[in-house]
Amino acid sequence: MHILKLNNGYAIPPLGNGVFMIPDHEECKNSVKAALEAGYRLIDTAQLYKNEKAVGEAIKESGIPREEIFLTTKIWPNNYGYEKAKRAIQASLDTLGVDYIDLMLLHQQLEDYIGAWKALEEAVGEGKIQSIGISNFKINTVQKLLDVAKIKPVVDQVECHPYFQQNELRAFLKKNDILLEAWYPIGHGDKKMLGDPVLAEIATAHGKSIVQVILRWHMQVGNIAIPKSTNPAHIKSNLEIFDFALSEEEMNKIGALDKNRGYYNLPDWVQRILFKFIK
Repeated sequence: MHILKLNNGYAIPPLGNGVFMIPDHEECKNSVKAALEAGYRLIDTAQLYKNEKAVGEAIKESGIPREEIFLTTKIWPNNYGYEKAKRAIQASLDTLGVDYIDLMLLHQQLEDYIGAWKALEEAVGEGKIQSIGISNFKINTVQKLLDVAKIKPVVDQVECHPYFQQNELRAFLKKNDILLEAWYPIGHGDKKMLGDPVLAEIATAHGKSIVQVILRWHMQVGNIAIPKSTNPAHIKSNLEIFDFALSEEEMNKIGALDKNRGYYNLPDWVQRILFKFIK
């Protein structure tokens, strides 16, 4: 697996294993251990997922040296603001049972994210975090952050897949040397996408699955992708995308599938209301 360079010089694997919506402790731990055993070295969790402890235990039990694993977690908006974020950073370190976090993100573009960012910057200086970034930030809020940040975000983690390719955001991020990291990279398992005739034709031509073609597309456009699975066979299969390449014609065909609309379409004002009830 090739690696990508972040704007601060650290390296990140382009394909990781996500643990969104795996609250069961043993199930989450087993999925992370399966991913690490298969060869993944990027694990993505969040305070909101309520499974940081399971992730930390899986890393320890894997026997893989900590420095070989790129660990990501996120702060939820109810812990934004400088002081709250400082406490949240330490809480994640304690729950994960690690001395440092490779990448910590602000999970949503809500509330006092500027104050929270200052706490993240301070934690970098203290050696608690190596890299910091954002999630679900749009162009305007990325720019607001860039206007005041002392440390530039290394990634913006957003919904991205062939039906929602985020071309405008990707161009803006590229201009600012920020990588796009994709959640829902295979479209939330949408049967329409996973049965798309264009993707099916390309998959047949390469002897691969549609999921593998989609993940390969992410690699070739320069995204980081973090598919989620608890099935060891699927986890292994998702990793088998580095032995083929999509042609320019195939990439153009996939590019033409873009509908510029995601599956997660809540307006900002709705998100502001909902987040108050999610902790």
